[in-house]
Parts: sequence; structure tokens; C-alpha cells
Amino acid sequence: MINKDKTNITFSHTVSSLYSKEGSKFQEKKYLPKIEFILKYFKQNSDKIFLLDIGVGYGFLLYLLEQKFGFKHLFGMDPFSESIKIAKNFTSADIRKGKIEINPWPFDDVKFDVITCLDVLEHLKNPEIFFINVRKYLKKNGIVIITTPNKNLPYLMRGLPKIGKPDNNPTHINVRYPRYWKKLIKKNNWKILKLWYGEHLTHVEYIPNVINKVAKLFNFDPRKIPIINWFEQSLCIIMASKILINHKNDR
Repeated sequence: MINKDKTNITFSHTVSSLYSKEGSKFQEKKYLPKIEFILKYFKQNSDKIFLLDIGVGYGFLLYLLEQKFGFKHLFGMDPFSESIKIAKNFTSADIRKGKIEINPWPFDDVKFDVITCLDVLEHLKNPEIFFINVRKYLKKNGIVIITTPNKNLPYLMRGLPKIGKPDNNPTHINVRYPRYWKKLIKKNNWKILKLWYGEHLTHVEYIPNVINKVAKLFNFDPRKIPIINWFEQSLCIIMASKILINHKNDR
């Protein structure tokens, strides 16, 4: 098995770094709030939930859901054949080749309770197409979970000499402020169920370490403190379709 799909320049990880002890620990911490929300929201056994992950990378989320949380109905979609091949070494999920921008997606035979699209939208020239196409594959009570880089002041500070951590990913062509995503969600008739800044403090040197030490000393979660949580690297949004909800209520 190769260690990296060289054709997939959107994905910076290697297999060894992603599935290493430290890498796995970080990824689990990153995904846990989303998984906990899913389980609480549906109030049912994980083996009854149908989940589609869009942009699987090397399949860690699917691996985690399968191996540690007992999900049985897992699917994935990715445009990179080699990345799909790598992911299939770690999960038995049904992963199919496809692109967000191309309709239909290769899932006319199934609808999903949950569709995740994590750290993908910032790579698209027209992210709005995701909010249009994804609805077709969602059950009436389904939810969609997205994450994308948090473009607040700390992100802009990445360009500062000595303290900034530059975003060197050339495929990050649509990093936007949170208000952009909120507007796009509203425009396309989605309802935000939960929104938070998360994953880990990043973007600049020194300041996140100070925040972490103060948070530990006074026992508070920096992800829940306005302005301070801007230093979290990711904007996380869970949403439901207003159109599907209305159709469900009409019956």
C-alpha cells in the first residue's frame, strides 16, 4: 500500500501520519463532537444509521465510525481513485467515485440519514452547488454536517512574519468568512441546527498556547468563548433541509 496519493493535492496527510497513534488521537478528538451529535440526534443504534461521507481522504472518519462506534451502513464519495483505494484498506464502507459538482451523484439507489462534507467546500469554485445537489440524497429527517476553514481575524494573521502559520494549500480557493456560509445556507433553504468553532487552536504561534494554559487554569472551554473561539481552525455547521422538513410535515 502506498503512503500517499500524489494525485490528490487537496489532502495533505500521509497514511502513516493519519493512522499513527498521535494522528489517530487527534482525528478522534476532531470527529467526536460530530459523532456525539449524530447519535444523540437520531436516538437509535448506530447500526441503523445510513451515513455518506463526501471527500473521504484516506477514510479515517469511516474507519472510526465502523470500528469504534458500530456503524454498519457507511458510504463514501471521492473524485480520486487512488485515495479511494487507500481508504478501502481501512474500512468496508461502500466508497464510490464521484464529484460534488457533477449531477447525479452515484447514489440513486440509497438515501442517507447523515451526509458529512468535512474540509471540502473550500476546494470548490462554486460551493453553492453542494447545497443544491446534496438535498436529493438526504432522507426527510436527515442532517448534513459541514466543516470549512474559519476565516476570522486569526486566519488573516497567518500571513504575519514569525507568528503566522501560512495556509500553503493551493487548492484552498474558497476560504470564506462564517457570514458567507450562513448566507449561502439560508439562500438554499437550509436550517442551521448547530454551529461552532472547533477542532483545535491554530493559525498563529504563541497565542493559542497562552489561551490553552489559561483555559486549563480556569477550567473553561475556549471553543465556547466568543472571539477567543475565533482561534479554532474550523467552522462546523450541522443543518437540516427546510424543504424536506416541510414536505414531511405535509404528510
